[in-house]
Amino acid sequence: MKIERVLVVHKKSLYQLYVREHRDPAVRQALRRGDAAAERLRRSDLAHRVATAEVQRTLRRLGVASELRWRGQLRGVRDCDLVVAVGGDGTVLDAARYLDARVPLLGINSDPEGSVGHLCAGTASELGELLAALRGGALRPLRRARLRLRVDGRAVLGPCLNEALLAHESPAELSRFELAALAQAALGDEGQLLERAAVPWRASRSSGLWVCTATGATGAMRSAGGRSMGAGSRRLQYLVREPFHPPREVRAAPWSGFVGEGALLVAVSRMRRARLWADGPHRSVALRYGQTVVLDGGAPPLLLVPRSA
Repeated sequence: MKIERVLVVHKKSLYQLYVREHRDPAVRQALRRGDAAAERLRRSDLAHRVATAEVQRTLRRLGVASELRWRGQLRGVRDCDLVVAVGGDGTVLDAARYLDARVPLLGINSDPEGSVGHLCAGTASELGELLAALRGGALRPLRRARLRLRVDGRAVLGPCLNEALLAHESPAELSRFELAALAQAALGDEGQLLERAAVPWRASRSSGLWVCTATGATGAMRSAGGRSMGAGSRRLQYLVREPFHPPREVRAAPWSGFVGEGALLVAVSRMRRARLWADGPHRSVALRYGQTVVLDGGAPPLLLVPRSA
């Protein structure tokens, strides 16, 4: 693999946001008291800054041209052979949104002691070895399936690597929607339902709906009671969060399942103020009553560099 130009995407640590930029008085007071949780923010910030500097030094040492960009300023990716995301899984997800199946993404966990980094290939100290393995062909990016999200036939929020969440905009409010699993043939050319009345809708009153790819099955879906999936699977998994059970009714089995490749999930909002989130809290779109959300695996896959063996 040719690696001559690299885009380095980095996050801002919580310490950077809370203390340096927003100068939050409560956090600053906690730091003065020696509060353990606040001190962890300081240590994590230091680790992240050291890791970012080490990534830049490694690229210079290897003669690789690079550009450093904060993830909040990222609006597109072009003219590079590789994107390196320095942070954690959230930084990888934010960078992945702007990538198609041509430019690979390599995640660097900038704080291994405080971050899981499931989507990261390694740490800053391992970057040189990872690049050498990619150049020599010993390490190859893997194709990861992604979600495509549409609202009333219009694509929204970009490709989704991990999971999508449909719920009321207030976490304390009941989420009401209708759900069905359908074949692609149920949609018209513009993504609209052809036979709405014939759809076998199932009504839900719950805390919302999770839908994930195989990549996302280890995160929120697993914590909510979902099942693990093989990394190469192109199926989607869905799970209704905390479905409401009337007091006098027998508690039903969990409402969850899988949708095969080529099929799709369709949800109709029965809420005035709902939202659809993609890959965390930073990307969402408002939904009104009666709007239709279609979720399938039609987004272009992502080339993600895996952890080296």
